[in-house]
Amino acid sequence: MDTGTHVVMGFAIGGLATLDPVVAESAVTSQSVLIGAIIGSQIPDIDTVLKLRNNAVYIRNHRGITHSIPAVLIWPLLILAVLYPFYPEANLLHLWIWTFLAVFLHVFVDIFNAYGTQAIRPFSSKWVALGVINTFDPIIFGIHVVGLVLWGFGFDPGPTFLYMYMIIILYYILRFFVQHAVKSAVKKKSRMLKRSSFLPHFIFISGDWQLSLKNSFMWLGHMAVPSLFLKNSKEFQYRIIR
Repeated sequence: MDTGTHVVMGFAIGGLATLDPVVAESAVTSQSVLIGAIIGSQIPDIDTVLKLRNNAVYIRNHRGITHSIPAVLIWPLLILAVLYPFYPEANLLHLWIWTFLAVFLHVFVDIFNAYGTQAIRPFSSKWVALGVINTFDPIIFGIHVVGLVLWGFGFDPGPTFLYMYMIIILYYILRFFVQHAVKSAVKKKSRMLKRSSFLPHFIFISGDWQLSLKNSFMWLGHMAVPSLFLKNSKEFQYRIIR
């Protein structure tokens, strides 16, 4: 996901943490957990500094080792090492739990977009990318913003963000169903289909899906639209309108 979404996720996790009695009963623990969750939601993207070197290095390494299994385990400990001296009265275990959750969710949600992560490194260097959610998804971002606004107006953050994440989970499930439907539609229309990847494209606005096919180019829709195949082509980007 993009930086903005990870930021609002950090605040949301900090609010969700108030469901934890240990966090809710201690102002010090609550404050430290919120800060830990915000930092934890950002720190796997620390490799963004590679942009200072050059864009090629950044693209080649972004979401690589910083999103790996060892990194997910190490980041919360580093955050605690920095935070705990400032909050010595905070509950260390619960501070670690919520900070770890923030780091884990950062890497986990990144798996669902087309860019993917090396989330199972060091067991495999394969990039895990499900291509179901946009890098920036306005619906997911918007739901988080609504939750934060409600929190600002005095709503209990624990139940607010719990219901919010229930809605987001349902949204993810819906995206999987839509992706499956798009795949089925393409395969039925194209016998020349050899290899394809299905990348979502702002379904909330137009229902578009951006796809990459080898040796074919087509345009599909609700109505019967003829398929257009371009011979001697290598690879084309196209959209299916649902």
